[in-house]
Amino acid sequence: MTDVDTQKLGALRDLILDKAEAEVMRITQKAQREADEWLSQELVKIDQEADLIINDARRRAEEIRRRELLAAEREVSREKLRLQNRLITQAKAVFLDELVALRSREDHWMILLGLLLEAQEALVDLKKGSLRLAAIDSPLGERIVSRSKELRPQIDMRFDSTPAPILGGLWLIDDMGNRQVNSDWQTKVVEMSDTLTERLMAIWQ
Repeated sequence: MTDVDTQKLGALRDLILDKAEAEVMRITQKAQREADEWLSQELVKIDQEADLIINDARRRAEEIRRRELLAAEREVSREKLRLQNRLITQAKAVFLDELVALRSREDHWMILLGLLLEAQEALVDLKKGSLRLAAIDSPLGERIVSRSKELRPQIDMRFDSTPAPILGGLWLIDDMGNRQVNSDWQTKVVEMSDTLTERLMAIWQ
């Protein structure tokens, strides 16, 4: 392989990885926007409920008012916590749905190829590996492996047609060791959980 070929392959790999990274960023931003809209609606409801509680408390005796106001504040705190947990769960679900929806794209196989190349880099000194996909993505397996061999001929890749129990993405197994990289969509959502939670929590500050 000439230096020019190597440079072209490197550029192609970088393009694929950049495209996959940009897609994940777009999905994350979309999930954030939807979560923000949902949060705004719920905050309006909470504010209305708090106003009702406060107005009712003012009509009571001072001691009763104070006790009920404290109870209302505790209830708002509990409702806020429930809402936060619900929003986080919904944000993760939206993110996962968007990742699964990538299957409808014509370049879906290239996204999976990018994930495979990324997973290969995670397994240092990988010599021989197996690719596993969701059952619905199995028709793409041989194409992805073939392209992977062209880009990285030093890695002996094969497609394991046994379906992985995943919604999308892929698993890479080191055939010469006990190593495995789970680069499936459920795992990606888990990896992004902290980021999604931090962004949602920042809205409540």
